[in-house]
Amino acid sequence: MHLLYFFLVVFIASLFTYSCDSSLSPTDFDEAKPFVQNLTVSPSSISFNPVNDGQKDTTITFNISVQGLNFRDGNTPNYSVFVDDEDLPSFQGSLAISQPGNMFSGELQISTNTIKFATYTVVVTPALDGSNANYAQSIINQMGVPINAPEILEVGNPQEIEIPSGSATVTALFTAKVRDIDGQGNIDRVLLNFRNQDGSLLNSDPFELFDDGSASSGDQTPSDSVFTRTFSINSSNTPNNRTVIYWAIDKSGLSSDTLETPFNLVNNE
Repeated sequence: MHLLYFFLVVFIASLFTYSCDSSLSPTDFDEAKPFVQNLTVSPSSISFNPVNDGQKDTTITFNISVQGLNFRDGNTPNYSVFVDDEDLPSFQGSLAISQPGNMFSGELQISTNTIKFATYTVVVTPALDGSNANYAQSIINQMGVPINAPEILEVGNPQEIEIPSGSATVTALFTAKVRDIDGQGNIDRVLLNFRNQDGSLLNSDPFELFDDGSASSGDQTPSDSVFTRTFSINSSNTPNNRTVIYWAIDKSGLSSDTLETPFNLVNNE
């Protein structure tokens, strides 16, 4: 791989989870050489509306502005745009002097569709020859118009638990593997509730499951599409037969079908 792209891909991989703009300026570069800082990309995020935009092909116009110092006459910064997690850039170009104050700017048009979800990583460097020790980066997320509801692929929970005696506690783990064809980032919430034998719901507000890899949720691996929640069972619980109801909602409000499993608490005999 070209030396420049190897350098960029390593840093992009480590920063790809951030959705905000970031301007990076390593401190160990030679300040006598050209360098860039204070990168601005507009728009900083893209969101299509199902009512106003619908489903159609469209063009996004990015305006790029950066401060460049120590550039010789005729030399300008260059930009590379990586789409999603690609290794090589889909777009490259040079910026032009735009105003006093060592500012450079340029315009880039990208064809897309309003139903597409994408991430654009804009990297500005002094040159494209692989010799850069300095660069500036901005990440822009595109939120498309969702057309597919999320789907619960599978769920897991103990079907029966014996109520412990005394001060003992049992932890019950509930999991749901969820997929969204429009992109996993479009999943807003994964929820569950318990239906009692009489048909009423245990809680007026559903319980949320998490895919954060945290001890508090009981989730083992973050961002693996398996959402998790734990509940503690102790001697204060009473025997009952309930049904667990799982479902997921995306950021546009589309809801998956529900998936149900039994969850019974029985006396410790």
